[in-house]
Parts: sequence; structure tokens; C-alpha cells
Amino acid sequence: MLNLLSPDCSGINRREFLRIGSLAAGGVTLADVCRQRALGREARNDTAVIQVFMCGGPSQHDTFDPKPLGPAECRPFDSIETRMPGVRVTEFFPRLAAIFDEFSVVRSIHHGDGSHNHSVHWMQTGRYPRNLAISQTEFPATGTVIAKYRGANAPGVPPNVAIPDGFYCSTGAYLGSRYDPMEIPDPNKPDFNVPNLKLIDGITTNRLDDRLQILRGLDRFRRDVDTRGQFAAMDAFQTAAYDMISGPAVQRAFDINNEDPRLRDRYGRTRLGQGCLLARRLVEAGVTFVNVKDYEFFEWDLHGTVGGPGIEGTKTKGPHLDMALSSLILDLRERGLIDRVLVQVFGEFGRTSNINTTAGRDHWGNVFTALYAGGGLRHGQVIGSSDAKGALPLDRPLGPTDLLATMYRFLGISTDLSPIDYAGRPIPLLPNGEPIREMFG
Repeated sequence: MLNLLSPDCSGINRREFLRIGSLAAGGVTLADVCRQRALGREARNDTAVIQVFMCGGPSQHDTFDPKPLGPAECRPFDSIETRMPGVRVTEFFPRLAAIFDEFSVVRSIHHGDGSHNHSVHWMQTGRYPRNLAISQTEFPATGTVIAKYRGANAPGVPPNVAIPDGFYCSTGAYLGSRYDPMEIPDPNKPDFNVPNLKLIDGITTNRLDDRLQILRGLDRFRRDVDTRGQFAAMDAFQTAAYDMISGPAVQRAFDINNEDPRLRDRYGRTRLGQGCLLARRLVEAGVTFVNVKDYEFFEWDLHGTVGGPGIEGTKTKGPHLDMALSSLILDLRERGLIDRVLVQVFGEFGRTSNINTTAGRDHWGNVFTALYAGGGLRHGQVIGSSDAKGALPLDRPLGPTDLLATMYRFLGISTDLSPIDYAGRPIPLLPNGEPIREMFG
């Protein structure tokens, strides 16, 4: 018989038992809670993730896996030495090269798909979609999983934020829309402001309190017959929204104009640069997951076809990423945040080793590169490698689920958790994959 007075997972107290009963309606079971509690004994509870998603799929050859001894088409640009002996990056990343020992470089990621939509879904959720409709999410995106199972690190702030605006395949699917990211406009615009964080003209916080009390009174009789915990979930959602509107924490975090102009210049006065700076402000304020969309001027989808440049576009995008990402890492370190914030950088796939007839590279899911920094993990290493042409993994092949399992382990989220889908079936967060052991040594 379950001992309800026991404080650990061999038994739970009565208050916890009742709480789990309300959570079960949202797909969280007693087993889920026990797994999380056990994992939580090993993980910090103030950790956060900043994800820089390189939209369009960057070329591994022209960024962080150059092939200086490869065929001519594999090395259209020069490469430079980094702070890691024997490790080179493309010439457009001198600032990152100077601090490259802060990173783990994973050069053997692969999944084999060349579709933007399918690959983004895979990288954002850990699952290949079965019946994907453009811009829809069939399985929960990582940010929504984090919002559900970890929540924010401080009261009055959202747990899951997307900068700038949303990105397809970033919603909660069957977890529910309450976990979707808070979408933020371009923070580099002169008129930048965050919608819905200001009270409507004529509405004071006192009047907002009165309206909230009225709503609670009207809902009270319905709670008496609430058997699925839906109103408890609604109450939590309303409380979070109220805290954000009425409290100062979010307003301060989003007020990027309070930053030293010299620091803003260091990040770069670009959408990406100011997005990374805002991400630092948000995790410092208690946001748990921030997805920064690297779509500066154009995507990394450098085919060279109508509507976008070929590999020459790297000359524009590379320096902006170099400035923003290097400043983010240094800023996190200077503020004492580097050990509790994990920074991960990747796109949906890589690019072909050959250059096409329009001076670009085409989609290639057979090998690509990711960067990790911070989080108190072990860095200053290259994990895996690609072959001489950067076309296939040579050793230590890893997939999207390994990347996401690494993030979940860092955050203390068990991948054995199984939220309930629309059909009432428990679906494990990831179908497979293991945290990248080299970073946890």
C-alpha cells in the first residue's frame, strides 16, 4: 500500500497526492513526478537554455567544419586557427576563434532528410513528423516541454520565449497552447516594444485586481463540478498572465534600452545581435528557454537561386553571428551566468560539399555541425568528425535526439516522461537518443 505520508517517491504526502491528481488531467502521472524528483536531485533548478537556431541550414564547410585540405569546392573561403589547438573555423569567425575553447563542436550530426519543414520539426521536437502540415507541430517542441515540466525560474516571467517572433514547429501540439512561446518582435527596431505587457488605457492595477476577483467568483461554482482539472490549469495560466502584466520583472527584462550602448554595440546592432542580448537579459530575469532565430537579412539557405545569394551570403551572415555569439558567451561569463546557462547553436541540416551551378550549396541532412557552450559542462573539444569532403559522418555519428537529450539532461528533464497525446496515448518525449557523454565527463 502507498504510504501517503512518506516524503520521497516510495510514498508521497497528501498535498502532493492531490496535486498529482490535478496534473494527471494534463498528462503528468505519478511515475512522471517520481522520475523528475529523482533527476532533480542531480540537477540545478535555476538552469536555462539559449538556443540560436540558424534558419535555413548553414554549410558546415563554410562555418565550423572547414576542409582546408579538401577539394576546391569544399574550401571557397580561407580558414583560421582557433584557441583549440589544431581546430580551425572559416575566416568569418575571428571573435569566436579567440574563445573557441569555450565550445564543444559536434561535427557528426546527421538525420538524412533534406526538407526544411520536416528537418526543422525533427530538430525542434526530436521526432520526424508523420503527417506534417507547413507551420504546424505534430509533436511538442522543446520549449513547450520545458515550459510544462520546468516552468520559469522566477515568478512573473514566461518560461518559453521566441525572438524575434515565432518559428514554425515551435508550439505545444497535444501539450496545449498555454506552453507555446511568448513571441517577441525584432529588438533591434527603434520602436521596439513587447505587445500585451502594458495595461489598456484607463485600466489600473487596482481595477485589474477587481476584474480578476470577479472572474474567480463567476468560475467558483463551475470548479465544484470540474473533474478534469481544466479550471486549475486555467487559473494557473491567468495568474501567470496577471503577474506579467502587473509586476515589474518582465518590463525590466524586456527594456533593452536600459543596457549600456557600448554593450549593445558589442553584440551588434542587428536583429540577431540584439536578440542574443535580450536573451541574456531574459535568462538573467528567470526565463528558462529562449529561442533566438538567426534570420539576419536572409536565411542560411544559400542556394544562389532567385530570392537569395549563394555561398557569398556567408560573408554577410558569418560576421553577424560571430559578433553576436561571441559577445553572448563573454557576457554570460562576466555576469557569472555561464555555468547555469547552456547555449546551443544549430540549424535544421547542412549543405552539400559541391557548389551548384548558381554558386550555392543545396540541402544536405547527411552531416552537419552544432556548437555548445556554458552550462557548467565540459567544453574545449571536438566531438565526432565528418569525412574529407564534409559529406558524411566519419566517427561518432549523432542525431537530433542526442542533441535534445543533452539539453533535457542539463535541465533535469527526464526523457522517460510520457505526456498524453490527443488519442489518450502516452508518448515518450524522445523515441531514442542519449545525452552526449563527452560533455558530462
